[in-house]
Amino acid sequence: MADTTVGITRGLGWLLFLAGVLALGGVAIYALVIDDGAPLYIKLGVGALYGGLALLLLSVLRQQLIARKTDKYKDVQR
Repeated sequence: MADTTVGITRGLGWLLFLAGVLALGGVAIYALVIDDGAPLYIKLGVGALYGGLALLLLSVLRQQLIARKTDKYKDVQR
């Protein structure tokens, strides 16, 4: 039971964390795009930062999904 509870709370925690990051990041990007006073290099820099973070996240997610298929220890019980 403890392992199930840990798994559920960890998954829920990550879900809430990512939802918050996406919401705040979306608002920040929207505010930056509509702000006429921000210089172009700031807009491009912030866009590059968020784009790079998104690519890194997708890369790690893809790697984990590929590794899950060939993990020889996935059925091992403690």
